[in-house]
Amino acid sequence: MRKIKILILSALFILPSTVFGIVGFGLNVIQDGTKLGGAVNVEGSGLASATVESFEMGALPLGFGGYFFIDLAGWAVELEANAVLGEYEFEFKNAFSEMPRVPFVWGRGSTAITIKKNIADFSIPLLAKTALSVGVGTNTHSSTPRASVSMVMELLDIDSPEDLVNAEFTPDALEEKLIEYLDKNLIEASGIHAQLGLRFKVLIADAHLNFRYNIAEDVYDGSDSFTEIQLKIGIGF
Repeated sequence: MRKIKILILSALFILPSTVFGIVGFGLNVIQDGTKLGGAVNVEGSGLASATVESFEMGALPLGFGGYFFIDLAGWAVELEANAVLGEYEFEFKNAFSEMPRVPFVWGRGSTAITIKKNIADFSIPLLAKTALSVGVGTNTHSSTPRASVSMVMELLDIDSPEDLVNAEFTPDALEEKLIEYLDKNLIEASGIHAQLGLRFKVLIADAHLNFRYNIAEDVYDGSDSFTEIQLKIGIGF
């Protein structure tokens, strides 16, 4: 019996640690490589028409989230959930009045499952372990709609663009029902992605830098894909 225990303990020391896998989790910082462009939405006709013009985002959207992974012998399964926000402006006008530009927020909430494989291991000074990986996976997204005439009408309880001719409102009035409207009109999408990443590990500290290409329609209005860069910082056991 004692010899069996010795053999088992010896095997534990001889076998590579990756055979037993690594479990880890951490925080995710994200910058999308795509942003909403400008657009014009017109409803009604003639003097009764109303227009909402939205302008291109001034900066790329940023976000954060969390992740969990299981790593076994160079393969890893990773689960994550993220929220990304970006700001743009829009203005409303009809034949008789025009509202100043209003700052507005676009956002997406996303989840993803990724299967990754290390394709190269190498050393960088001061870093104990470094690996280059490729991965593929699936993703789901809920994004907020772009500002539109229909949104303005619903926030003001107006049924027709013609009624907007005599409507009086301020940007503050648009905020009263905004959360409810955005929640009811979320744009749902799902798709697939591919990514290239670097992993850095020092003791239990674990970091990942990923470039990801997502194929998913209308996460960004009118687009069937978008890119993102992720920096993940966590711990692995």
